[in-house]
Amino acid sequence: MQPSSLPNSTVSLILSNNKISAVRNHSFSGLRALEKLDLGSNLISRIASAAFHGLTALKRLDLSNNRIGCFSSDMFLDLGRLSKLNLSGNIFSTLPEDLFTHLPSLRVLHFSTDDLFCDCQLEWLLMWVRSRSVRVGNETVCVYPARLHGLEFSCLQEHQLTCAGPLELPVLQLIPTQRQLVFRGDRLPLQCTASYLHPSVELTWVHDHHPVHTLEERGVHVEESIIHDCCLVTR
Repeated sequence: MQPSSLPNSTVSLILSNNKISAVRNHSFSGLRALEKLDLGSNLISRIASAAFHGLTALKRLDLSNNRIGCFSSDMFLDLGRLSKLNLSGNIFSTLPEDLFTHLPSLRVLHFSTDDLFCDCQLEWLLMWVRSRSVRVGNETVCVYPARLHGLEFSCLQEHQLTCAGPLELPVLQLIPTQRQLVFRGDRLPLQCTASYLHPSVELTWVHDHHPVHTLEERGVHVEESIIHDCCLVTR
């Protein structure tokens, strides 16, 4: 679908359940009268920084139930009149600070996910929604850490959003998962995948309490960490 094929007077656009995988720059150029855009229940994993350029009249945006793990404030440029935003059902665990800088009119926000991590990285969001009188959907509850599991985000107190205590990760997986029998000269790949919550989270291989680095003469190769959709890191 090309925006140019739609009347400039279009007010509501429903594109849910269309297997859309990405929203590119200026995807809705020309639809300046658009007030409601539903992109829910697609396969969206990437949104370009100027994807919603020109949608200055938009009031409701639904991005729920997609595969979005990375968000940035530039995604919401030109959406100064947006009042309702639904981000629920995506794959992020946290949201970056100042994400809603360009959304001064936002009044209703939904961001429930299966791995929502309520720690010090979301303290800014709690303060922001209260200072702006933004209503957070009741279904938006903490999943991690365990001590806050099931609590509504909007009911939390600032002192509860800490990064103290033992580290809990929604995902921590080692492949292979069981002991392996190998012979000298055999190749044995090991892969560790963990939740990516912050740039400070790193994966390091350790043997006998010492970090493992690439040693080509001994046949040891350690690859750099790879970050997937801002929600998983693999090494």
